[in-house]
Amino acid sequence: MSQKRMTPSVLPEGRQGISPRIDLDDISSLTKSQIDLEVAKILSMTPEEAAAAAAKAVAEAEAAMVAAEEAMKEAEEAEAEAVAFAAAIKTMKRDLSQQQSQKAPW
Repeated sequence: MSQKRMTPSVLPEGRQGISPRIDLDDISSLTKSQIDLEVAKILSMTPEEAAAAAAKAVAEAEAAMVAAEEAMKEAEEAEAEAVAFAAAIKTMKRDLSQQQSQKAPW
């Protein structure tokens, strides 16, 4: 079972956030020998195999783009909720402060 890790991400306003969806165990670094092996496989492909591999890569890239768009939408929704929550807290604090200042001292 892979272990999920929290990785920092940079938000548009320069703030840093944490993305719990990134599993660093799924990200691999290839060694030179692994890259050489992949290059050898590619060079030995028939045109049909190369076309199939390219189609698969395009499909994977499109799926990754869809996932990224969904994640961006979720992030925007979460940010909007956070802004609304902050505004509500600010309003509550202001109202509480006004109520306390209007109380008559007994």
